[in-house]
Amino acid sequence: MSGAAGRGRRMTAAFACDACGFAIRVPIERTSAGVDCHGCGRRHALRVDTELLRSGDLERCLSCGLDRLYTQKDFNRALGIGVFAVAAVLSVPTWGLSLVVATALDLGLYFMLGDVTICYRCAVQYRGFRKHLRHQPFDLHVAESIDNQPRAVNGEAP
Repeated sequence: MSGAAGRGRRMTAAFACDACGFAIRVPIERTSAGVDCHGCGRRHALRVDTELLRSGDLERCLSCGLDRLYTQKDFNRALGIGVFAVAAVLSVPTWGLSLVVATALDLGLYFMLGDVTICYRCAVQYRGFRKHLRHQPFDLHVAESIDNQPRAVNGEAP
């Protein structure tokens, strides 16, 4: 049984095709070297090996190979802002109680929801993998250092 299967969450990778913007969500169930976009047919690298499938330990990005990943709560930000916007509008007629309820709801969701692991470079989102101690919350300094690194152009080394 894999590490992720033991927790009941399916291992997946999600990202947008950089050619057409189509949302791609791939279950990580077998070894693979890539996945095709259903929108435009472009092939995207996604290196999945048997060790990853067995352990559920995500050491580096399966798409770009970067070993700098971060974690955040797996919650839709637009929905969260919407809840607090409605609570703010209702705060006057409810004498502020709607804000208390929204805060309690937010706190409850914080403890109930799992984390998503995201690559600093290509923003692929990974769900269902075991928690890795090296993957910390987002750090702006790390993100800026990754953005300033030279990248390969047309498959050539930088």
